Amino acid sequence: MSFSAHAQKISFDKSTVNAGNTLWKRPVTAVFKFTNKDKNPLFVRNVDAGCGCLTPKWTATALQKGDEGQISITYDAQLLGHFDKIIEVYTNASDKPVRIRMKGYVGNEEKQAIEDLYPYSIDDILLTTNNIDFPEVHKGDSAKVEFEIYNNGQDVYTPNLMHLPPYITAEYKPSMIARNRRGKIQLTLHSENLQDLGLNQTSIYLARFSGDKVSSNNEIAVSAVLLPDLHYAETFAKKPVFAISQTDITMGVSKKPKVTQQVKISNKGNGVLKLSKIQAFNQAITVQLAKTELQPGEEVTMKITLDQRFLGMSKSTPRVLIITNDPSHPKEVVNVNFTPIK
Repeated sequence: MSFSAHAQKISFDKSTVNAGNTLWKRPVTAVFKFTNKDKNPLFVRNVDAGCGCLTPKWTATALQKGDEGQISITYDAQLLGHFDKIIEVYTNASDKPVRIRMKGYVGNEEKQAIEDLYPYSIDDILLTTNNIDFPEVHKGDSAKVEFEIYNNGQDVYTPNLMHLPPYITAEYKPSMIARNRRGKIQLTLHSENLQDLGLNQTSIYLARFSGDKVSSNNEIAVSAVLLPDLHYAETFAKKPVFAISQTDITMGVSKKPKVTQQVKISNKGNGVLKLSKIQAFNQAITVQLAKTELQPGEEVTMKITLDQRFLGMSKSTPRVLIITNDPSHPKEVVNVNFTPIK
């Protein structure tokens, strides 16, 4: 049986799975669930783990539109310390792989310090993260993100998130957490309630006690990227092809308040490329672009400026989001790293 390879679409519920902590030589498994979002059948041709330490298994049957499958990756835990692995998934949709990521920690002791497991704190409540990211959601889809909290206080704690926007709901597991016990908070993004394509940012606040107020001390940053539905564009004879010179840049921070780097964006296709959204995740980043529509073969320089005076004022990682009308590449993110220069 053969399928055409130009229109199928694989959509993962999350592209990165943190497998948590395990002991040396105690294998741990991460499960990635995916859905066929296109009308044509989809199947996984191969999963390249790129390392003998990883063993992949996946749904081998063809999936019809709306069908779900999964890929499980088992890490053998033969090395101590943190691990962070990129796995390439090949489908009949494209010759190019879709990348997923598995990370975690291998220790040699049964217990780790609570502060290592929960590096963020809101007074007596410890968290695994204070920055929630929904990196890729299409209109009409929903997505879930889960993080852990730990009650380091003396009393029973009832978790509650304040100022949830209309497009996010929260579930608390359990609803009450005893002293020195952990729990989970699951956030669900309902994309039909999002109005704007591209980056949507907000802050939610974890109440420390009944009647608590919002402040920067109990703030959790939330970002969601809503992508356009570009299935229709695949039927066009002339398609744009988005290309970018680099997606990771490093800036040296010196005595000068601002540092700038350039990234080249070009159109390798035979249709007009439209850059419908250019947005910065962090207020320390600004972007300049001479034009947002590129003819076939045309190139434009994007200037990214880091203003170190605003570093630390936002919990969001410095990044630049680009939304395009390329049906094969509707989103790109440029990661902005910085290193102090003495």
